[in-house]
Amino acid sequence: MHQEHKELLQELYETYQKALRLAALSKKVPECEVNDIVQDTFMAFMDKYEAKFPVWNIAQQKAMLMRILENRCNDYFRSLKRHEEISIEANELALTAELLQSQGFKDVSSDLIEREKLEQIRKAILNMSPALKEVAILHMVEGRPRDEVCKILGINDSTCRMRISRIRRQIAKLLKERD
Repeated sequence: MHQEHKELLQELYETYQKALRLAALSKKVPECEVNDIVQDTFMAFMDKYEAKFPVWNIAQQKAMLMRILENRCNDYFRSLKRHEEISIEANELALTAELLQSQGFKDVSSDLIEREKLEQIRKAILNMSPALKEVAILHMVEGRPRDEVCKILGINDSTCRMRISRIRRQIAKLLKERD
């Protein structure tokens, strides 16, 4: 990221982040999801409108950020509805030793993974926030590549990577506590 790009993003963030957070909360977005939605809003703005930013007045900047935020909030609520249609039980605990190994878990073999551990992981995924749960199901349970997950959920790659990282940390913490 170039220095001017960083400075512009920082300026945008400092100027509008409070208003965007309040707007997201007023749309009934859960507090735990607000940061992701606000981050996605700024990244989408920078991706599409960075060139127009210097010539836009403050009202135009804020209006565009609010429109993007509204779209992100709508996407979030659509994803909740979509997630209700995805059943983790339908996958019959498709988390296998190979899949866990591919996600960075070491020394896990299919002979040693017992049903109880899989059930705990399944419960942990079900108890995650909807945004993390969607990524966990699509990427880790169904084994879809990250770019496909991004397309399905309408999120950018950096957001997807961040969510996968959070999921891995939560599951690793669960497994560490269990052992």
